[in-house]
Amino acid sequence: MIVSRCFRALHKEALAIGASMSSHPFALPPPKQVLLLSMLILSGLVALCVWVMWSMPWMGVRLAPANSGTVLIQAATGPAERAGLKAGDTVRALRTVTGDEAPVMTGDLLEEPDFHTEYADYNAFLDKQQMLGDILAAGRVGVVTGAGETVWLIPEKRPLRDLPVMFWFQIVCGVITWLVGASVFAYRQRDVAARFYALTSIPFVLVTFSAAIYSGRELALDGTLFRNLSVLNHTGAILFFAAFISLLWNYPSRLGGSGLVRLIFGLYLAVWVVDTLQWGRDMNFGFRYPALAGLSASFVLGAMQWRHSRLDPISRAALKWFLLTLLAGSSVFVFGVFGMQVLGYMPIIPQGYSFGFVLMMYLGMALGMKRHRLFNLEPWWPEVWLWLFGGVLVVAFDFGLAHALSLNMDISFALALAIAGWIYFPLRQWLLRRAGYARDGKLSTLIPDLLEIAATPLPAAELRDRWHQLLERAYSPQSLDQGKFPAREAKVAENGLCLIVPGLGESPALILGYADGGKRLFLRADAQLAQALWELLSQVLSRQEAYIRGAQEERERIAKDLHDDIGAKLLTLIHRSESAQSTELLRVVMQDLRSLAASLDRQSAPLSDVLGDWRAEIENRCEAAEVALDWNDHLPDNRLIVGSRQRLSLERVLREAITNALKHARPGQIAVSVAGESDDLLLRVQDNGDTSSPISQSAGRGLRNMVSRMAEAGGTVVFKPAAPHGSTVEIRLPLSKLKG
Repeated sequence: MIVSRCFRALHKEALAIGASMSSHPFALPPPKQVLLLSMLILSGLVALCVWVMWSMPWMGVRLAPANSGTVLIQAATGPAERAGLKAGDTVRALRTVTGDEAPVMTGDLLEEPDFHTEYADYNAFLDKQQMLGDILAAGRVGVVTGAGETVWLIPEKRPLRDLPVMFWFQIVCGVITWLVGASVFAYRQRDVAARFYALTSIPFVLVTFSAAIYSGRELALDGTLFRNLSVLNHTGAILFFAAFISLLWNYPSRLGGSGLVRLIFGLYLAVWVVDTLQWGRDMNFGFRYPALAGLSASFVLGAMQWRHSRLDPISRAALKWFLLTLLAGSSVFVFGVFGMQVLGYMPIIPQGYSFGFVLMMYLGMALGMKRHRLFNLEPWWPEVWLWLFGGVLVVAFDFGLAHALSLNMDISFALALAIAGWIYFPLRQWLLRRAGYARDGKLSTLIPDLLEIAATPLPAAELRDRWHQLLERAYSPQSLDQGKFPAREAKVAENGLCLIVPGLGESPALILGYADGGKRLFLRADAQLAQALWELLSQVLSRQEAYIRGAQEERERIAKDLHDDIGAKLLTLIHRSESAQSTELLRVVMQDLRSLAASLDRQSAPLSDVLGDWRAEIENRCEAAEVALDWNDHLPDNRLIVGSRQRLSLERVLREAITNALKHARPGQIAVSVAGESDDLLLRVQDNGDTSSPISQSAGRGLRNMVSRMAEAGGTVVFKPAAPHGSTVEIRLPLSKLKG
């Protein structure tokens, strides 16, 4: 079943690739170019945020609401400290040199203007920020304390070391989500779902970066800047929910056409207009309810995707992780922030730190891309991300050391490189090994087998068996089946469930199912490795076939020369010989020459035909020596085939046994029997001559050659005395080794 599914998947994949190529004729930028461009844009946005924070007028105080409703100075540095303000003082108002005064209240310290439900309160808050911002920008500022004293100071540019942790935390959340989204888009630019996933990261950056600026203010911002940042924050949130819903509509399966996506973006565009122009009754109707509705819609779409994948366990496993990370992170943030505000409560966790739940969502998605191949990304994808993070880390260390420790830039850069080299890069390599990317070890274990196969000429059938063994060692598949059709390229099919690998020669393709015993899916890197191994072994097989073909042609040439040249000369000598002894010797040489030529021909032959040739030869020799021949053959199987090398070994040993009997025993009769006995082929030569026991002659060269020749063939020769006189030679060869 898996074989047919894999081939159907390959057919669908080919059609999809063809359709994609026809619908996207233009070339897309390479992934690293997209990543570098996104890094440049991100770096510019981070620099812009830092510049805005640096350019704010800074008094040098850290303010917090007091229990009495007043504003308390928790710490005083810089201008405030030099002016005489200290921790524990309260701030009642700010005053200009012209006498204009603006009261400072706990409501001015609100982290997020959205905490106001009524638009009137929201606008009043921004107007108050404008008033305080104008005073801070005026130059000399008077701080009216709770004791009625006015302390004058001149605000300065805000040093980066004074920026609060919440500012950097929100910047980091935005940076990570941007990198994850850009990485997915870079490697899946034509994938609709990947585009929507990347689109969710862009508005999230708008949300976090804008919130980082106004939530990280010391006391007040320019009112126009604050309002624009707030609108930008709402724009990012609204766009995030539109992209979020569209993502669930398209991933992991497309639930319908693009009409719903356009409708969703149209509805949220209307929400943005209503919220920006403040046409709604209040902030709940203008912004919070649409956000909660978007989250509710995502749960509905998640349930639809779950039902849609009920017959696909691979998609369901990926969807389970996808929905867990996506919905868990976003729902905690939305309900923890917007839900609490709708109910009339302040968020339990500051909104700036609540972005960490959304960050967990993106980090969980990054882990899912490695574990479940979300968006069909290979598990090396986090390695690219770690590469980007390494560059950011070096810059961050350099920047932090230079400003936090007031070090020389050269020294701080050297320390940053040392920290990255000694801590980050070893940690990175350890993480990559733990994640399973160090696969070179498996390849190194295959190299000895490849060298052995390449160096040893093997029959095609044995080479195919070694190919199967090599694939089993490389991938440890749960199943390895043979397909019905050949293939020329290794391919991953069924979403990584199986790997289709070409067979050697004209053999059908092989289907490997469930990599590493079902612990993981097959990856594109697996297909590339299998393709490389197949091409190497195909070259080995081609060279071995060429070697065998060349050797066979050379043997045929030598056999032809032996037969036509030397054989003709021996035949001439036989006809011209006047000595019977010389004639017999020449005939033996002629027979040996024919046997040698036949063995060089490398042609196997039926055993029955070979026995007929041997019988004819022995009859001629016995007739010439005036010795009776008793021939009996009872073949165990008339279909037995004997190889050329085994034929030559048996023929020479049998001929030597007949020669010894005729030469030394002077028998009246020689009996030759051929039979099968205990899975062996048994040739028995018995004479009734008057020689001594052949065992006593075993030291002779001829007998030693007979023993060694049969040992090389995998058989044995046994010499026995015959009763009442004569000798017996038993030649045994296992039937399993008859073909050689």
